[in-house]
Amino acid sequence: MMVMTGVGRRVARWMAGLAAVACCVVGAALPAQADDGPVPVPSTPPTAAPTTPLFPGRAIHMTVDFQFGEHTVPGQGIKPTAYLWLVFSEWGNGRDLSEQECQELVSTFWSGTGPDYQVEATTESNRCEIRAFYMGEARHAFYSLDEAGHMQVRPPMAYLNQIATSFDNVSFDRLDFDVTGMNNAYCNANPSQEDLNKLLLLSHSSSCVWDVDDGATIPTTDEPLMEGDVEDYFTGKLAGTVGPFTELNPPINPFTITPAPTTDPAAGGASSAAASGDQSQRGESSSTGLLIGIGAAIAALLLVGTGALVVALRRRK
Repeated sequence: MMVMTGVGRRVARWMAGLAAVACCVVGAALPAQADDGPVPVPSTPPTAAPTTPLFPGRAIHMTVDFQFGEHTVPGQGIKPTAYLWLVFSEWGNGRDLSEQECQELVSTFWSGTGPDYQVEATTESNRCEIRAFYMGEARHAFYSLDEAGHMQVRPPMAYLNQIATSFDNVSFDRLDFDVTGMNNAYCNANPSQEDLNKLLLLSHSSSCVWDVDDGATIPTTDEPLMEGDVEDYFTGKLAGTVGPFTELNPPINPFTITPAPTTDPAAGGASSAAASGDQSQRGESSSTGLLIGIGAAIAALLLVGTGALVVALRRRK
């Protein structure tokens, strides 16, 4: 049995330290995964259109749940609300959306403030979730009601599809759509599932689902997806009002932002494209170089440590 001398023990401790340093360096070089919790939502709207495609080479999944009726608004209790819930996730690549990437999505697509509007974002089980609550007259972005009592409801499908197509590889998998306060309801755009005119205590509720796994096609326009006859519950308890659809604002649609040109459009466009390409290549090269440098440093540290251990063992003999 070999008894380790003072020199051997010092070398062993040194080797353990080298291994710990190597692990720390490698850990620092790897992307951090999302921790469950809130993600800040900027109050200032974006000033430029997003650079697309987002997350190149990665498969992103997107689902939407839209509920029109009543919902619990954080800090305000149950209120008449149009509630929009977006979920972004990544499957099958051995990685998840990080908290930083969730922040990027929120800042790009759902920033800004407005009256009767509240939005929250979180990372949950390595998914990015955005919850938007529209109250009062802000709900008119999603419904119209005429004097005869005919009601139409729509989610913001045009904007949601713009968001989806901004990714390099996205699957917009499912849309859930629920409305309360309407009777004799019917759905447009060929949903894969329907559950219409369910009698609740004081009103009716209807739901439709577009699930691509069931052969449905996700609607792409802002045409009404559900229509029917308004009930007194909607104009009374839910404080609905007669009026047409209004524009969705907020969030500001970043795809509508046109920055003022600072140079000649033709020359500026070419130079911007070239600069962008150079920066992208430099970024990729610097990242690759960083990883190569880290690997080389770790290898050198371990090689020196191994040599020191060999020398120590020879002296022991």
